[in-house]
Amino acid sequence: MIGVAPAIDKLDTHAPSSTRSLLLRMASAVVLVPIVIGAVHMGGRAFAAVVAFASIVMIFEWTRMVERRAYSASFYVLALCSTLALFFAPSGGYLAAYGVCAFAGAAAFFLARRSGGLGFWPALAAPYILAPSIALIWLRLSVENGRALTLLLFIIVWAADTGAFITGKLIGGPKISHALSPSKTWAGIGGGVAAGVIAGALGAAYLIGPQAGVAFILFGGLLGGASVVGDLVESAFKRNFGLKDISGFIPGHGGALDRLDGMIFATAAMTSAYFLYMLAGNQ
Repeated sequence: MIGVAPAIDKLDTHAPSSTRSLLLRMASAVVLVPIVIGAVHMGGRAFAAVVAFASIVMIFEWTRMVERRAYSASFYVLALCSTLALFFAPSGGYLAAYGVCAFAGAAAFFLARRSGGLGFWPALAAPYILAPSIALIWLRLSVENGRALTLLLFIIVWAADTGAFITGKLIGGPKISHALSPSKTWAGIGGGVAAGVIAGALGAAYLIGPQAGVAFILFGGLLGGASVVGDLVESAFKRNFGLKDISGFIPGHGGALDRLDGMIFATAAMTSAYFLYMLAGNQ
């Protein structure tokens, strides 16, 4: 984290122009998308390492936002537990991983309370960031067609984010809620869900088969909707703590949490749905 901290600490106090922001987003995507696709393709410890890195960066951003200071005791315990949990997960130790996750949340709560802060907010990093990270590793490494499903998940989230951004800028219109986000519009929500439907149907048909493409017409919309909701929830968190972007870690996107907020919710939705599907199939 020593090399990461300086980049994260550069909070943007002046919003870039729309054109510059779009160019930065595109440049970041050119760099990051091949890394993600390569990690998903390789799987194993390589994929787990990328997830672990992203998880620790998000935990750093989260604890700094809610505690108003970097490198707090709760950050260290959450980061250490994240590393341990995401070490267990690739070997199939998911119960151990979630046990570590629960311990991390409890420890962060008591450490934050002990230092005079509100323990709930730092502890929320465990279910909000670490638990979906474990679930994502499970989806990639332990599920049939895990590589295709994980890649499809990323494609749907990317499509939903892009669709919401483009339609929100081009169409505009009524805002959803000033309390949640002053810039999010209903047109952007609709564009995100529609893009999720299209990406889900086409992506599933190509990666899995035509039958899966039909199924993902609906499921792609649900995941696109989950991604958009994740973006709204993160916006509400940031407004609560008086921030526009959590950090400047990813140019054009803000912090890792700014970029992965939709992925967190979409991962939770997809892994929960698949787990229930597996349970129903075993009965």
